[in-house]
Amino acid sequence: MSHSLFVQITSLLQKVRGPDGTPETEVFLKVCRHIIPVIDKFGTSFLIVRSDIQGNIDRLSSRQQTNLSRYELLYPIVLDEVQTGDTGSSSCTKGLLWLQRAMGFVAGLLRRLYDDRQVSLATAASELYTDTLYQYHGWITSAAFTVALKLVPSREAFLGKLGTPNEELYQQMNAFLNAFQPVLKDVHKFFVEHDLDDPARV
Repeated sequence: MSHSLFVQITSLLQKVRGPDGTPETEVFLKVCRHIIPVIDKFGTSFLIVRSDIQGNIDRLSSRQQTNLSRYELLYPIVLDEVQTGDTGSSSCTKGLLWLQRAMGFVAGLLRRLYDDRQVSLATAASELYTDTLYQYHGWITSAAFTVALKLVPSREAFLGKLGTPNEELYQQMNAFLNAFQPVLKDVHKFFVEHDLDDPARV
């Protein structure tokens, strides 16, 4: 059996939830870090996405380090900022919001490739972007994304960089998505329930 990047990430995801089901900060951020090599396989056109994700991971990690016991779980980082009114563009609240959105886009794209074995990567990425991140992007950002999504490698080349593109790889991808997408859904639910799912365009 050959192990792709997905096997290691799926193993981490088994430890991501605390006793009450809330994601643990350190494990959640470690999962996101491990997904960056997957994003790298989309090519240099995704460097801006990679940079944004890395920046948000670092921001949240730095906040966690200020109070390891208080911020063992993810949501208190946001709740403390809400209490102090510090939820602006450079806050951890916005960092987690955009990290969740970016990870949701990556996971959604992989899900589309798993569900539709014929769709090209460029088509899947463009259609998913229109349905998800586009609504949060101003014209400059959306124009940059539109160009980037046209420059992604072929489906075959992308999957080949992840491992041997066979059914085993697809099943490892599916196991990862089955573990990760519910976590992302819960994070999104947290933002919606606390009226923090900011629709403003950037």
